[in-house]
Amino acid sequence: MIIPVKTDPFIIRETVSEAGYEWLKGVDGKPRLVPRRVAGVGFRTCEPHPGVFREFVRLAPTRDAIQGFAGQYGDLFNRYALEQGAGRADGTEAHGTSLGTWTQEIGDMRVLVELWEQIQHRQIASLKKIVKWTAKDVGYVIETPKHRVNVTLAHADIPGSGFSRFSPKDVLLPAKCALQTEINKRIAEQPTVPRLAWTPDTKETSGGYHQRLIFTPPNLLGAMWLQFAQAVAGEFELYPCDACGKFFQRGPGGRRADATTCSDACRQRKKRKPKGQS
Repeated sequence: MIIPVKTDPFIIRETVSEAGYEWLKGVDGKPRLVPRRVAGVGFRTCEPHPGVFREFVRLAPTRDAIQGFAGQYGDLFNRYALEQGAGRADGTEAHGTSLGTWTQEIGDMRVLVELWEQIQHRQIASLKKIVKWTAKDVGYVIETPKHRVNVTLAHADIPGSGFSRFSPKDVLLPAKCALQTEINKRIAEQPTVPRLAWTPDTKETSGGYHQRLIFTPPNLLGAMWLQFAQAVAGEFELYPCDACGKFFQRGPGGRRADATTCSDACRQRKKRKPKGQS
């Protein structure tokens, strides 16, 4: 069966409950966010925009904020263990991510996004709190709600460790290496799977389809880490919409290079705003 996909090699599609989500007490006693059960209402497919990870790290760690985010983009995961279940009032069982896990994952990514922003804006004072130098080595210390790591990036006495590529007391390059290392760890935890898919040919070719290799994140959390990695690598640029505040991609593969809104609807909404109102 030929199902054409978009040209981006990373295909991100998530399943979202059209009935929304609700918090229930799990079998483990933890509050869990699960799909609502409404007769005749199923699920829809969502293709998250490239700035969803930005929305994620700005979430307040509250039930309402997390529930609203899931209503747009779905749960963080799509596979669960038995102990991750929760009983509904009608006797059926549902599965979902706990409030504690949502909070941890938000905080974990937020720390690294903040590090990325400190690198972009060359906030040397902040980076000095992360990068650690001695006469013999350079490393970093990063603490998130999920992890506390103390990593040596390079050592003068270890051949091939790359110690000579760092300028003494420089914090910018070590910080970039630290960010790369930590993002790679998260990507490895939610591995993206390659597969073959059909792609529509361009008008300049036959106008049919050809096969190519694409990469599919296993769940929403994995997709957001992949988005973050793409942004760090400079594969696309994100801008906040002037109308709704959501981040959107501008330039090749996204909206026009001078766009200030994420959609035509937001463009019209911006036009209707009184002058001077943000």
